[in-house]
Parts: sequence; structure tokens; C-alpha cells
Amino acid sequence: MRGTLYGIGTGPGDPELLTIKAVKAIQTCDVIAAPKTGGEEGAALSIIEKYLNGKELLECRFPMDKEIEKRQEARRVAARQIIEFLDNGKDVGFVTLGDPTTYSTYMYVHEIIVSKGYSAQIIPGVTSYAAAAAALGIALCEGDDLLTVVPAGYCENIDKLLDQPGNKVVMKFGNNLAHILGKLKERGMGDGIKIACRVSMDGQRLYKNIEEYEASPEAGYFTVAIVCRGGNLPPAGG
Repeated sequence: MRGTLYGIGTGPGDPELLTIKAVKAIQTCDVIAAPKTGGEEGAALSIIEKYLNGKELLECRFPMDKEIEKRQEARRVAARQIIEFLDNGKDVGFVTLGDPTTYSTYMYVHEIIVSKGYSAQIIPGVTSYAAAAAALGIALCEGDDLLTVVPAGYCENIDKLLDQPGNKVVMKFGNNLAHILGKLKERGMGDGIKIACRVSMDGQRLYKNIEEYEASPEAGYFTVAIVCRGGNLPPAGG
């Protein structure tokens, strides 16, 4: 009997933000697979460390390469590795930071494996931008507000997305943080920018405005910017 693949969102970093369903899946799976990339090196595994209890681990390497064929081949390799365990009747839990359906490498692997007739389930997780808004004490959107999620590090149409009405979450910066912040300021959005670095992780830093950030900047894979309409939003519920 074939095993089942579980795509498990581990949340943004704090183990207490793991869902009960995620913990149960981690505890019952025979094998835990985790991505190894330039961005989230070991982060997902560190979140679930207390639940591993000596489980067999599978490290899936995904190069942060601009060549699409190299990325696709890495996904195919990971899928083959996982399928080998599934064919042996073992359930595999693929853990990923945040939510599996939100800019996650997991979904590429999921699609390959499901297309071959294997069973898979997705367990959602808390996204980094939801955690960032909570830490900053602001609403992402209220009433009829629009919310645009912008993948800054990979988007060729960044100007078009930044010009969308409503609030914005900007993430996946790569090395583009200063460049994107400059574009937002050019559009008169500087007063509404709030930034969270390593939210819910060790070393978390929160910036309530662009001036705070520019006085002591920090960039990196785990940085999220939230751009609120017309400046500062009141605390949620205020």
C-alpha cells in the first residue's frame, strides 16, 4: 500500500505558531522531508525539532538558480526521492516555512507527485505577512480594502504591482529591498511602510516607519514590508 504525502506549513518561525494539525502530521509521518535552499536553510526543521524524535529525514536541495530548467530538474529529483518512500508504504511529511500554498517550493513537488496518481494532503500554516501584521499591531486590510501580495525578488512587473490600489505586502526581496523601498517612496507611500525582519524568530526586528528602518536597516530573506493606505493604520479593532 502506498504512503501519503503531506505538505506541512510550519508557520513563520515560532514553534508555538504550528497548528495542532501540523504537529499531528509531523508526529505520524514516517519520513520528514525539508527543503534546502539559499534562503531557508534548515529553518523549517528547526521549528519542528522537538517533534522529530529520531525520524528519518530527507533533505531536498532546491538551488536558487535563475535558469528554470535547473529549478525544474531539482523538483523532479525531489519528487523521485519522495516517491521512493511512498512506494515503500511510508508517509512523507514535507515541511515548509509559512504556508505551503504561498510562494512555496513544495507545491511544485506536490503537483508532480499528484499527477502520478499518489495521494497528498496540504496542511496550511501561518504566513510571514500575517505574523508580521500581528507583531506590528496593524490590520492587513479592513472593510473593502484591497490587498496585493508582491513577490519583489522575482517580479519583472514590479512597477505595475506597486501601482495597484489598496494595501500591499512586499516579500521575497532578495537583494531588491532598498530598490523597492525607493520605488514606494517615489509613489508617496513612504509614510505607510512598516517592516518586519525575522518575525517570530530569534532576532526579530520591527520598524513602525521608514525612518526607523533607514536609521538601522536590515535586509535578507526573512524581511516583509507592509504598505498601508495613506499612512499609519490604527491597531486592529481600534
